Amino acid sequence: MSPVDTWTFAGLAASFPNIEPEDSRKTKIAKSANPADGPPPCKILQLSDSQPDARELTPSEAQESIGFEPQVLVFRYRDKLHAINHSCPHRTHPLSRGSLYDIEDFGIIFSAGITCPGHGWAFDVNTGLCDRGSYKLQVYQVEIREGDNGEEVWIKKKEA
Repeated sequence: MSPVDTWTFAGLAASFPNIEPEDSRKTKIAKSANPADGPPPCKILQLSDSQPDARELTPSEAQESIGFEPQVLVFRYRDKLHAINHSCPHRTHPLSRGSLYDIEDFGIIFSAGITCPGHGWAFDVNTGLCDRGSYKLQVYQVEIREGDNGEEVWIKKKEA
């Protein structure tokens, strides 16, 4: 079994700051690389067949190795943890540079979406469905478990 088929530790729940929507319709997922601004709002994890644990990547490391081994973007939006494939399924643009938004109808929020920074296509972060075409973003299950150092976040590839 590869790491994408099993549960993988993604970090302590406290290490994922909550991303709230800004006044504009879309919120950038990665705002600043300045350490004084606090922890980054997301983690990019590289899964490997040769290593049991995921390796956390910086955005530049992720950009250089995108497409070689699975990369998962893990973040907390509106107090809910999400895990999705880091690259857009259409053109492999890094979704850590994308924008998050609410999927709503008449003010009722149904889900959350992410817009690709490369071409503006949008994906539902819960289902992976695209707003156009038949492309589908890989979505991962997220589970919170009690650990010795607090709540832990675990991820596993969602069955299609």
